[in-house]
Amino acid sequence: MKRRNVFKILIGILFLILIGWGIILYQIIDIKSKSDFYGSVYEREAPNFTLTGHDGSKVSLSNFKDKVVLLFFGYTNCPDICPITLSVMNNVIDRLGDKADNVQVLFVTVDPERDTVEKLKSYMPYYNESFIGLTGTPEEIDKVAVDYNIFYSKEEVDSSSGYLMGHNSSVLLITPDGEIFLRYPQNSMDPVSIAGDIKRIL
Repeated sequence: MKRRNVFKILIGILFLILIGWGIILYQIIDIKSKSDFYGSVYEREAPNFTLTGHDGSKVSLSNFKDKVVLLFFGYTNCPDICPITLSVMNNVIDRLGDKADNVQVLFVTVDPERDTVEKLKSYMPYYNESFIGLTGTPEEIDKVAVDYNIFYSKEEVDSSSGYLMGHNSSVLLITPDGEIFLRYPQNSMDPVSIAGDIKRIL
């Protein structure tokens, strides 16, 4: 075999090795970058949905393509987790300053039987005027919940306040390009850290 051919083969092998190392290095940097987020990296497409907003209008996730969306499922009669989570979200918004205009909090009820438009209209502004409460038919809520892997159920209790709802309490962060990127479980609700994640994305 001629030296020139051997040289070409060696150059080709070296080129492939460099490409391989480049891919590995990129993956290492990418993994490290993602691990620096406070929230748990989720990474899957966010299914679009359309529900009824607390002002009576139809609201679709696709309306907020240019924003970060913080999506939370709960209900207005929730005695503890939902009020705490919405208060944290308000704290997050306060910490974002001018960037708050690029963030939308969506609260999807898991109790459409009681959470009417009128109920949500009086409930949401208590936490933040910009928050949007969403309701719909039980079938509509079920579909959105399934699409987002949210589990909920009615829990009968012997109480004058009626039944409670058991449900997932995580907040999902959806990026402006429509990806569920981060998840914040109930035990990871530090507003400073969540606001930091959003600032990195924006």
